[in-house]
Amino acid sequence: MKVTTRRPLDEILVRELAPDADRNDVADAVYAVIRQRVPFDFACLATTDPATGLVTWASKTRDLGVGDEEFSAQEYGPPDVNRFVEIAQRAVPVGVLSVDTDGHPERCRRHREFNHLRFGFTDEIRVVFRSRGVAWGAIGLYRGPGDPPFTAKDGAEVVALEVVVAEALQRSMFRPGARQVLRSGGEGPAVLIIDAQDRVTQLTPAAADAIEQLGGYDHGSPPANILAVVAHTRTSGAPTDSRTQVGHGWWLSLRAAPLSGPPGGNDVVVTIEPTPHTDLSRLTLAAHGLTTREEDVTLLVLQGASTRAIATSLHLSPHTVQDHLKKIFGKLGVNSRRDLAALLTGG
Repeated sequence: MKVTTRRPLDEILVRELAPDADRNDVADAVYAVIRQRVPFDFACLATTDPATGLVTWASKTRDLGVGDEEFSAQEYGPPDVNRFVEIAQRAVPVGVLSVDTDGHPERCRRHREFNHLRFGFTDEIRVVFRSRGVAWGAIGLYRGPGDPPFTAKDGAEVVALEVVVAEALQRSMFRPGARQVLRSGGEGPAVLIIDAQDRVTQLTPAAADAIEQLGGYDHGSPPANILAVVAHTRTSGAPTDSRTQVGHGWWLSLRAAPLSGPPGGNDVVVTIEPTPHTDLSRLTLAAHGLTTREEDVTLLVLQGASTRAIATSLHLSPHTVQDHLKKIFGKLGVNSRRDLAALLTGG
């Protein structure tokens, strides 16, 4: 008797994804593949800054008619069940709300005060997409009225996509030929002030241009990447930094800081500027699948170190350094140290 086995979802997704897929293509493929095994009413896939875990871009299966200020306040506010930052630390980065609350999703503040109250959602699966221990994105899946709760098996189906999606998001950020800096928008610095209701109250001309590049206003709300750094700063009381890719491989760095003022003011200032190549170098290397040792070798090459100097610094033989360089050139698609430096520094 022939036994038919179902193909794992990650194998199906690999076949669906083109090597040069952009982040919108990745999101659409992920939604379609998940639906084959785990039906859902609504889904949102986001990219995240590997250094901070903050949302930098988001895709949704449909428009919910609101901006992301409430989501940001819930996600980056006080502790709650299955926050993405906590899921990212798990050995298996998945959370099924109905399972993790023993059938009482109302124990989750985010569900009780936002997802169920505003949209009628009844359950949630959350997965963080990691590669080599670094988070590159996340997804939330939701069921509506009359739908059965998600199961632990449903969560296992979705989290099986962890590495495939993480690597696809990496490739979308660092596609060959993409320029990895951002042009300056407008004249002067890009600075804006966000009030306690997440409204932009003041901004420079350059900030207005930067907001458009970051995704533009969503139902009157600033882009999700700005709201993320603002909400995190409000909770922590300290400055928050994030990096996000905008169109055509350009990158922006966002920094939010609390403003002093009248009690209860809660205003936050956000500065936006082009991301320096030096800040993106190690991120670029990780995105191309370099090992930690290969990253170390590459960064020394960028400092102008010779093969012998690299060998001495890393306690390797010159022959081993050369082997590492061959692998590095192959992964980054370059043929020389000069090409490597040009790729990573814009020279």
